[in-house]
Amino acid sequence: MMKKFNVFVEGDADIKFLHDYIEVEFDVSLGVIKNGKCGVTGKCINATGGWKALDGKGGDTLRDTMKENTSESIVNLVIFDADTTTSGGGFSNRKAEIEGWKTKYGLDFELFLFPDNGTDGALEDLLERIINPRNEPVFECWKRFEDCLPTKDTCTKNPLTIPAKKSKIYAYMEVLHGDSNKEKEKIKDHNRDFKNTLHWDLKVAALKPLREFLHGYLD
Repeated sequence: MMKKFNVFVEGDADIKFLHDYIEVEFDVSLGVIKNGKCGVTGKCINATGGWKALDGKGGDTLRDTMKENTSESIVNLVIFDADTTTSGGGFSNRKAEIEGWKTKYGLDFELFLFPDNGTDGALEDLLERIINPRNEPVFECWKRFEDCLPTKDTCTKNPLTIPAKKSKIYAYMEVLHGDSNKEKEKIKDHNRDFKNTLHWDLKVAALKPLREFLHGYLD
């Protein structure tokens, strides 16, 4: 029998990706937590607003939800970004801090950090690895754009800032859609269609760590 679980993520982009991926890979449709409740299915996803949401006074409600879930045999699954720090160790540092909160507040949850639960990075790093291979020329163009920026030293800002990875994914989505307002809406985090095989490949090896993390609760 499939276990009941709540997935806790950082934001809308995570919700949409995981909702689509879990539906394709496991044939399970997640509900979105409303008013702190998951509903009768017991299979929901919740945006926390950021990886620091578990800590401090502002995390009281979230921690209470997790404890209530545990008391009702609902598994808490935390899926955040590992990120990258200037000194390195994004994955190891982030994991240690979140696991520390687990002990500090007496919480019970399973943790996965994007992109692969073992290296620095974020959801956007994973998304870059799961594009339809036919669209790789888009990122080849982006690479030339990034390589070009440091060579320009006459702009009002020097050196120029390399755009964030989120911008790279937005650009990928934008060039694959039309220019109408309706098409532009499809680019936004909560509207992306990861089931669209013209844009994404949800069967690639890069998703194996995530699948292995989820299968005990979804298979």
